[in-house]
Amino acid sequence: MAFLILSIVTALPASFEKQIPELATITSKMATPMKTEAAGPVFDINEKALVRRIDYRIVPLMFFCYLMQFLDKVLINYANVMGLAKDAQLKGNEFSWLATAFFIAYALAEFPQGILLQKFPAPRVLGFNVILWGITVACTAACSSFRSLLTVRIILGILEAVISPALVLITSNWYQRKEASPRYGIWFCGLGGGQIFGGILSFAFQHVTSTSFQGWRLMFVVVGAINIVVGLLVAFFLPAKPQAATFLSNEEKSFLLDRLVVNQAGIENSDAKPRQIFEAFKDAQILLLCLITILSSLSSGVITTFSATLIKGFGYDGKQSALLNIPSGVISILSSMFATIAVGRGYTRWASIIVLVVQVIIGGALMSLLNKKNQGGLLTGIYMINCTTAILVIVYSWVGSNVAGYSKRITANGMVAASFAIANIISPQTFQAQDAPQYIPAKITILVAAAFAGVTVLALRMLLGVWNNKKDQRDDGQRLSANELNSLDLTDSENKHFRYTY
Repeated sequence: MAFLILSIVTALPASFEKQIPELATITSKMATPMKTEAAGPVFDINEKALVRRIDYRIVPLMFFCYLMQFLDKVLINYANVMGLAKDAQLKGNEFSWLATAFFIAYALAEFPQGILLQKFPAPRVLGFNVILWGITVACTAACSSFRSLLTVRIILGILEAVISPALVLITSNWYQRKEASPRYGIWFCGLGGGQIFGGILSFAFQHVTSTSFQGWRLMFVVVGAINIVVGLLVAFFLPAKPQAATFLSNEEKSFLLDRLVVNQAGIENSDAKPRQIFEAFKDAQILLLCLITILSSLSSGVITTFSATLIKGFGYDGKQSALLNIPSGVISILSSMFATIAVGRGYTRWASIIVLVVQVIIGGALMSLLNKKNQGGLLTGIYMINCTTAILVIVYSWVGSNVAGYSKRITANGMVAASFAIANIISPQTFQAQDAPQYIPAKITILVAAAFAGVTVLALRMLLGVWNNKKDQRDDGQRLSANELNSLDLTDSENKHFRYTY
């Protein structure tokens, strides 16, 4: 799946540059060997072939990391219709608290994980976290009470907090801004892949008839083992940074660093800068992106925890609920590819988010207003809600493109990931036991929050336009070299040559 999506999406970047004028500082014909400007070193390297080699080395691994971490989160969704609540003797809102506890831990762990990402190479931090969370997922099979399930969910939340900041950092360290957006979209399609894979696994393991080791327990063991394998591949085969890539020659490494000058953002700096961290917390752009994330992700409770339960409430059995959840993954992938291609072809991020928000509003309205006997309409509503996942990939690409300064970028990634967790802390609590099986208050919450997300996006668009106009007035036309960018490690607000995309 990862290679298929990679082949489709990465066929498009040749047209990106002419659609995004602010990225035209460095231009090239991708199919021919490239030479840098006369003032710098000269390279006789086929740029297109080099980018493709990087793609096939690192993007599939990022895709499978994201697929597995999302599958880990939604397994509890499928396990609930497979008998987990009964076997663990869950009562009242305890199932909702399993989801909430995961994301409380997820949010609190963002900044400790950010420190690890600052001090150590992101692929190594990511890989060892994947191995550890694979072990934790497998241990879920031994749980037989609310307390034991709560413990493993908290540990899992701490470990999985690394995923989005790590993948955003890895992507932005390898690609120009015009190339990064498609790659964000590719690995983010792992979310939809996790939904599809989860539905298939749930259906398969519901055929296990053992009463001593139930199907949902076996499912957690198998998924945990797959996570461990993926973690080992990431830890030992994903290069720590471009300069350490054994599959590149020294000339290719130098060329890769030189071509990243267009980002005006630097690559890696292991020294944490408190000044940049404080700047991130005061940055209006980052705060608005966090608000957009919270508002658009309030519907995530439907996707990660309650979709199978809601579908079962429409009158389907457990096996049918698992299979009917698979189209949700397809919608997640298609909407993520839409967002990726739209942004890559030069359509603005803010307008792309508005289009997606409209789909979520329609989905929320169908779920809230249709009669419970209208199964087709209710299913359509749940499927349309999944368009919200693509909003998050645009936000991540926005952070990767618009935030410079290594410490500031790590902090911003952590803030957005924590905002996603905050939304998911709130979301399960809107699904109260007394509202079952329709959960109307939760559905109305999704509808209202999506509308406010659209308003916030418009506010961010106006803010970035004002900031770019101010920078235009101060620009002297010079650009910093790759060495200068890495040594100075300027933030986007400090670098007068930096321009914001929107």
